[in-house]
Amino acid sequence: MKEVQVTKSTPQNEYLEEEKRLLGINVKELAELNDNVYGLRTDLTALVDLLGKYKLSITQDTQEQAVKFGNTVLGQFIDQIETKCTEAEQRIAQIDNRISLSHKAFYILIAILIALSSFLVCMIVANVEFLHSWLIWRMVAACGLIAILGITMVMAVMRILKI
Repeated sequence: MKEVQVTKSTPQNEYLEEEKRLLGINVKELAELNDNVYGLRTDLTALVDLLGKYKLSITQDTQEQAVKFGNTVLGQFIDQIETKCTEAEQRIAQIDNRISLSHKAFYILIAILIALSSFLVCMIVANVEFLHSWLIWRMVAACGLIAILGITMVMAVMRILKI
């Protein structure tokens, strides 16, 4: 009888067979992946070449519409500027080198001017006497009283006349 050589089924043999099977699957998948990468690379190269040759063009109609829109916007903007300039020129012509000041502010300025001039006169009188005497403080109080009375009178006159 012929002896048949039988390989024993050992855990080591089973492990090696499983490893060979998995390696075979990995080789097939790796080859397939390599083909996919090559295909993607050629497609990408073709796309880059196409984009290099691609030229952006805008139709004449679109250009005309953009120019018309820009002209209308600029025209409106220029019209607004011209109306504002015309209004400002009219206001300047009405002023005619005058300073616009309300009546109340004018009379308050007059009262302040009178108070300051009275303070100047009081200081001249006070300097005749000794510099640190009671007369200086009396004059300062008098000037303050004059200023308060002047402003109060202006406010009263303004209310009476309803200016």
